[in-house]
Amino acid sequence: MAATFGNMLWFYFLPAYYSTEFSASPTQISLIYAAWVAIGGLGSTPAGALADVIGRKSIIVISSFISAFSIFILAISHSFILSALALPISGLGSSFFLVSNTLIAESVRGSQRGSAFGYFSAMSSLAAAASPLLGGITIASRGYFPLFVIGGILTLAAALARMWFLKETLQYSNPTKKTISFLNYADTARNILRNKSLLVLIIAYSVYNLFVQQSSFITPLYATKVLGYGTITSGILFSSLLAAVALSKIFFGKLSDKIGRKKVVELSWICESAIVYLFVFANSLPVAIAGIGLWMLFGAMDAPAINAWLADATEPKTRGLSMGIFYTMTFLPTVPAVIVSGYLFSIGPRLPFYANSAVSLVALVLLLAFSRTASAFSETQ
Repeated sequence: MAATFGNMLWFYFLPAYYSTEFSASPTQISLIYAAWVAIGGLGSTPAGALADVIGRKSIIVISSFISAFSIFILAISHSFILSALALPISGLGSSFFLVSNTLIAESVRGSQRGSAFGYFSAMSSLAAAASPLLGGITIASRGYFPLFVIGGILTLAAALARMWFLKETLQYSNPTKKTISFLNYADTARNILRNKSLLVLIIAYSVYNLFVQQSSFITPLYATKVLGYGTITSGILFSSLLAAVALSKIFFGKLSDKIGRKKVVELSWICESAIVYLFVFANSLPVAIAGIGLWMLFGAMDAPAINAWLADATEPKTRGLSMGIFYTMTFLPTVPAVIVSGYLFSIGPRLPFYANSAVSLVALVLLLAFSRTASAFSETQ
């Protein structure tokens, strides 16, 4: 939670940082974020594979050190190139940290996974809910440097805490054999992709939120360049966003355990695609806060269900790799879309949102269509 608090101090202001400090255009910023997504996607599979061999805890600790290093680069850099490189390095750390989802899945019974993911995400978001507001106030008075320093220190402290206190969940069938067999790596990946449940999730989720999501650079750019919000007002806006996550994740996680993963995902995608326009067409701050809060409420609704559904569909001995492949194959299609969204924003700031609604509808249709053909879905009620 300390690392999340520190990261959210600066994360939503990073597009404005690149724009104001280095005069970066929306297209240039989109390239930086595309590299961030690409590195994050490419890192997820090897991170998951390593987690199946050396343990979940070790990868999570490594991820925290990588993330701290990237934030300190942002703190000391006065170069656009170096500051731009810091974000993809952060993406590598984030990709390794996704192994935490495997650890969470293995810490509870299968019937409680949705609730567990909901509680974990809610506690992280609750701790960071005030961070954007504090970040906006700090930027207005002291600039970006203090935020990067505090974020780096808190992430480093979290790495040390995880090293000392985190409990390993991987159970080795043969404790003396902890090496990766690269000869079997491709075969393992192919076997995972033959899992119909996992394949459906990969296809549908790789299309969903292709152009815009709550963590996209488009959202803060829209707030500053179109709605005209300064750092403090933007801080209020994004603190509201995180508060909405904290309020929703526990309930929606429990809901996925009760009514099923698929129903929660469908409801989330339908509502999110419609509600976003409260924010897009906001003519006042209260409407913008309500819009982004509700958008995040429904956008965050599917996360516990997706991760629980993914864990339900995988075997414990290859769960790290399976979940890593899912994240890789759903992140990588968004790389060109991130660049396209920057270009669309340059033409018309609302165009990325229109495009995203269209592809979200396609994703929902794919989910419904493929789930009918894959009758062997592993749904935990």
